[in-house]
Amino acid sequence: MYVGRVLSVFEPDEAAIREELAARRTMDFSYPDVGATRTSPPTGWRINHMRKLVGKGRARLDALADALFSWKLLAVDGLRPFPDADRAEPGTHVAILSRHFGMWSLDFCRVIYVSNDEPEEDGKVRRTGFGYGTLPGHAVRGEEIFSLEWHPASEEVWYEIRSFSLPASLLVRLAGPIGWAAQRSFARASVEKAAAL
Repeated sequence: MYVGRVLSVFEPDEAAIREELAARRTMDFSYPDVGATRTSPPTGWRINHMRKLVGKGRARLDALADALFSWKLLAVDGLRPFPDADRAEPGTHVAILSRHFGMWSLDFCRVIYVSNDEPEEDGKVRRTGFGYGTLPGHAVRGEEIFSLEWHPASEEVWYEIRSFSLPASLLVRLAGPIGWAAQRSFARASVEKAAAL
């Protein structure tokens, strides 16, 4: 077991993934400002933001919320989540397996908070979703929120992904634009999957 960056030319089996994930259950987050996606991101961090109208009606919201909390909206574009619980809740851990340039990599996160149909300040929008933060071994340090906005007056459902991050290692920093493109590609694929469900 190795608690740094997990890279391999061979696809790790599920037992190895679960072992790496279990090793991080007691570790601290790999960045400060935990929970800042609920308020405002810290200055100096790279911001990624994607938002799209994904349907109308309460039934549509409920179906997408089920897909989000059961990790289906994160299983996109060659990424596979391996959570330690079937549904995202505070304290749930997840390993995300992906492949880039012929290498398999694992990234690790912990769910920080969950929003269940919570009203925004103006009361015109209600939000459902969760935020998770990176753990040691992730390519970047930072936090991401996945949320569904419900607009009762228009019955519109919007899916939004926001994150703040910085490279976790010199290698990732040197990859620069490639890493940011991968983050944006993941967010775009998740948003498009939600729209197509």
